[in-house]
Amino acid sequence: MKKALTILVAMLFLLVAVGVAYSAETTFNGQYKVRAWSTWNFDKKASAPTSERGLYTGYFDQRFRLTITHTRSEFLKAVVQLDLVEDTWGQQRNFRINNSTEGEFIRKAYIEFTLPKVGTFTVGKQPVVLGYGLAFSDSSGYLDGLKWANKWGPVAVSAMYFKGNDNVDEGITDEVYNRDTDAYLLDVAITPNDNHTIELFGGYVNYRTGMPVNHWNDYTLGADWDIINSDVGLVGIAYTGEIADMITLKGEFSYLFGRADLTNWGGPDDARLSGYNLYVDASYHNDLMRIGAAFVTGSGQTDSMYDANHLNINFLMADEFVFGNIIASGNGGLNDDFGAGLGFCDDIENLTAAKLYFNITPLCCDGKLSLNAAVIWARWTEHVGLNTVYDHPVNYYSDSAYNSWYGSKTDLGWEVDFGLSYEIMEGLTYTLATGVLFTGDSYDYTSAGHQQWGPMWMVNNELLYEF
Repeated sequence: MKKALTILVAMLFLLVAVGVAYSAETTFNGQYKVRAWSTWNFDKKASAPTSERGLYTGYFDQRFRLTITHTRSEFLKAVVQLDLVEDTWGQQRNFRINNSTEGEFIRKAYIEFTLPKVGTFTVGKQPVVLGYGLAFSDSSGYLDGLKWANKWGPVAVSAMYFKGNDNVDEGITDEVYNRDTDAYLLDVAITPNDNHTIELFGGYVNYRTGMPVNHWNDYTLGADWDIINSDVGLVGIAYTGEIADMITLKGEFSYLFGRADLTNWGGPDDARLSGYNLYVDASYHNDLMRIGAAFVTGSGQTDSMYDANHLNINFLMADEFVFGNIIASGNGGLNDDFGAGLGFCDDIENLTAAKLYFNITPLCCDGKLSLNAAVIWARWTEHVGLNTVYDHPVNYYSDSAYNSWYGSKTDLGWEVDFGLSYEIMEGLTYTLATGVLFTGDSYDYTSAGHQQWGPMWMVNNELLYEF
């Protein structure tokens, strides 16, 4: 009898183990993307700065991304996302927007488990976006840490700690030498019903480095200053709403503040930090089209900064906010090796812009084709040019300095965007994104007389296979 009972218990344990194993689920999702990127006139040839030919840059790159999700139960799962980016061919392959050298092989890697009534814990490398990403966001694999989240009726709360960098040392000639970042964040989302969500967020970030850097968006200082220690706080509110199932409202206001210790500088060691961002977007939509208007503004640097008493900062980590194909096209922040700011206009610092946009899904193509377009007017929030905190907007790229013809102008120009997306077959999509920036007076410069910068354009062709 005991022997039979032992065999029965053993068989029961075996059945439970097999059942648990089969109840677990592992899924694989991925994408393969080939991109052809072309730009013109974002920089003049250093040997002939007065030439109207500008500088053409083009290349192909390819990306393979695989996401593996292992779900043990409704209370436990693990996620790993591998991201491999490689240049295929092209000229100037270290061009700024090409992230082949910046991409992380492990983009996400975390364990998520839920303790009933206590909350859900996420541990590991994970993405974070506060609001619409104007003040704090990252999906590039920079953040390792812990998040706790729970929900009580219409109120959801998340508390987070992340190590952005852990004493990164890429050599004393690299601008990220000994960079170290700790971030503490809190996010509260209130959803009174399915049509409205209010998000309140805030946090504290401590940033330390031991090498001359240009992350704080002033290019006149060069490499004569070090940010050794800085404390940055941020607060913000974001809103998403839907009215009558045809009008969508979105917006965010965020404010950053703090202080920094500087060395190798003749002024005070302590510098104040501040910056604000505002974004509003309203659109009308139905099953065939969407038409809308949006506005964004990011603060500029009003103080002279030449005594290092005040520095401007608009966002932290990698800025995920996108406004246009050229103007405010994403990236930037403390983890941007290139400093961000006025260079490629890829973030919102010192930017004020308004946009009219639309997208439409023609009836002729069974929903496979969508078209979109936008017109953007933009100016610098604060003056750029001679005798201002901000140098000529394209001095960042050039080997030779360009002086503003008008002294200090705020007219950035007009951008016209057009794009389309077509589903060739299930899982395979072609996307085209184009933009032309008709530069304003702030781009005019002096080089053997009055020179106009001329229009800038970009074309992005993308073939995406998802599985």
